[in-house]
Amino acid sequence: MVTHDCDIAAPEEREPQVEVIIGRRIEQLGADTNAKTARRLHLVFEVGENEVAVELLAASKTQLPKQAVLGRPPLSNWVLAPDSLVTLQHWLAARYRRAAFADEFEARLKAKPGQLERKIAKALGPAGLHVLAVLFDVDEGAEVVRTAPDDVYRLRITLLYDSTKDEPAAFSAAQKAAATIEDAFESAFFDGVRWTQIQLLSCDAVSDSVMTVAESRLLKRWRLDHVSLADEPHQPMLDAG
Repeated sequence: MVTHDCDIAAPEEREPQVEVIIGRRIEQLGADTNAKTARRLHLVFEVGENEVAVELLAASKTQLPKQAVLGRPPLSNWVLAPDSLVTLQHWLAARYRRAAFADEFEARLKAKPGQLERKIAKALGPAGLHVLAVLFDVDEGAEVVRTAPDDVYRLRITLLYDSTKDEPAAFSAAQKAAATIEDAFESAFFDGVRWTQIQLLSCDAVSDSVMTVAESRLLKRWRLDHVSLADEPHQPMLDAG
């Protein structure tokens, strides 16, 4: 269960209810780690000497009477590691801080037969535990109105991967995902001579130990909200956009 400490501390007559998100146990972590989606999060709790995987759904948010919560002592043997706690905080905030892209750009990503949004998500599935964030640079940050198919958005994608846990495997997984995404964009929008709709200039796998805060501020996080989501590493750069 997740709630705000200020809700708990406030007098009951002023805050009679507390907002909570109730988690459920799952057999194992999926691609929804690291807060890559604002709708779903997979976390690991340390329970004594064991680890328990838990799923949180933003849609499961509800309110309970404060006394019903305070009347039950917390389970002292369930612990979140510091990095997992930061991930949870970022995930809770992300629903209100998601980067906005132009409606036309989003429509082109989702349009059939390409359905690039789904193909990006599918490509990231095997790399879900390694890729911390998907960052977009659309038209170098300029807000350009585009309508005709030959009036293309120019897109650069960065797959930010975790360098702290088996970096060679993370790099390999991110590179494979990047190659798959490049192929999907070329198949959908490139006829061998010219691009239409969206021109993919690059799709690169980049280590979280390499990207600077200044670089990250030029990018917007793209979230996989239409699938089981997954974000967040714990660097301030990932808050950009």
